[in-house]
Amino acid sequence: MITNTSTPTTPLELHKLAAGIWLCFTRLDTHLYDVPVQCPRLLVFDFCRSGRRAVPDADDYVLVTEGHAAVSFAVPGQPFYLPGSQYEALQLFINPEAVLPDSFLTLMGLEINGIADYFCRDGVHCCPMSETLTTVLDELWADAEYASAGELRYAVVRLLYELLRLPDEAGAARCPAHQVALVRDAETLVLQDLSLRHSAKELSARFGLSESGFKLYCQNVLGEGYLAYFRRKRMERAAELLRTTSQRVQDIAAQVGYESQGKFAKAFYDQFRLMPMEYRRLAK
Repeated sequence: MITNTSTPTTPLELHKLAAGIWLCFTRLDTHLYDVPVQCPRLLVFDFCRSGRRAVPDADDYVLVTEGHAAVSFAVPGQPFYLPGSQYEALQLFINPEAVLPDSFLTLMGLEINGIADYFCRDGVHCCPMSETLTTVLDELWADAEYASAGELRYAVVRLLYELLRLPDEAGAARCPAHQVALVRDAETLVLQDLSLRHSAKELSARFGLSESGFKLYCQNVLGEGYLAYFRRKRMERAAELLRTTSQRVQDIAAQVGYESQGKFAKAFYDQFRLMPMEYRRLAK
């Protein structure tokens, strides 16, 4: 049996825990994500399990990566950018204006405006999670399917108290806004049609950079090299087509940018250690 290597393009599950408070088990395979809660002032807590999210912070972006927690305010009308098109995190969304005085957070001594001021007084807050915080997160994630609303509220209280206990450490990964915007545009261009091949040289010229500069931007923002990233996305798309359609292998190869079925098979084997037809057979 083959494990599904792709992930949904929508959150796993969004829970409304109280007025103005939502908890989201997020697992995404997309680079742009419309925020599931819309309000003028939305406080966002990210507890990242894998992947990365680029969070705007003045003239820079903070990159929230695996094993880190971040607190920020969402920019109204602006989607979240997930460099690398994969993100798994527990996200807590709070509308401070809608939280009632008798909410479960307030009753547990967690005053939302005070928390927002504490974490976001200097912009985006991002720090490594402690072992205890990671354990709470893992337990909550494992029990997500069965947890009651009360259990979810209790877990949120534990997460926030553990987050408040962490030292205020600097050193979160950052990228200038112009680098993030350029890589986001390049990622959008390539992912909209994987049958087309765009070389780093072509894209660097398109965006007015040297080839080495373009590759450096991709490494900084995506967390992996340009060629490695887009080869992985092509193979993940091919694997999805092999699992979910009866298309011929040569047709799938063409859809992900390979004219030669042999070169496609080799690239697929390098990614999954299985030949395409073997993968299809085991995925049934």
